[in-house]
Amino acid sequence: MKKLLMLAVGLLLLIQPAMAAGISAGAGAFGGLAIPVVQDDQSQGTVFGFKGRIKTSFITFEPNIIFTKYGDPDFEDVIGDPEGSKLTSFGLDALLGSSIGGPGVSSFFFAGIGIYKTKNDELQVDESEVGISGGIGLEVGLGPKLGLEARGRFVVVGTEGGGSRKAAIVTAGVNYHFAL
Repeated sequence: MKKLLMLAVGLLLLIQPAMAAGISAGAGAFGGLAIPVVQDDQSQGTVFGFKGRIKTSFITFEPNIIFTKYGDPDFEDVIGDPEGSKLTSFGLDALLGSSIGGPGVSSFFFAGIGIYKTKNDELQVDESEVGISGGIGLEVGLGPKLGLEARGRFVVVGTEGGGSRKAAIVTAGVNYHFAL
């Protein structure tokens, strides 16, 4: 909670100078499904998160925090199946082709990098690793300040053993634009 509060204060401090420089800013919230790819130790789970938005003349930057709770794995012939893992990420996405504010429909591509913290007490996993993500999105502007958004994201996170964890994430959310 302390990190979330620090992120929110940092974003608010960035908004005022950005607007004075003619840079658009915004914030958003989203939720959806996380679908593990080639992972037997997790099943489909939920995801939600918050993001800031700073648009320069040709690229949009989105600092974000994402919370994921995977479902319990379904191991056959095992008594006492473990719980799914919890994953928290602090990242930065760069969007190409996005608009910020105004009515209409806009599509975009994005790529990002972040720190992903995986925790599962039953499996004794508590690790933080760097991960990358990318995907496509679509925003429908409902007016000059409000937009609805849908995204498809693919995430790859390194593991301590040298491998990686992969997931497909599908989200829908709302964006509020502070300036046009």
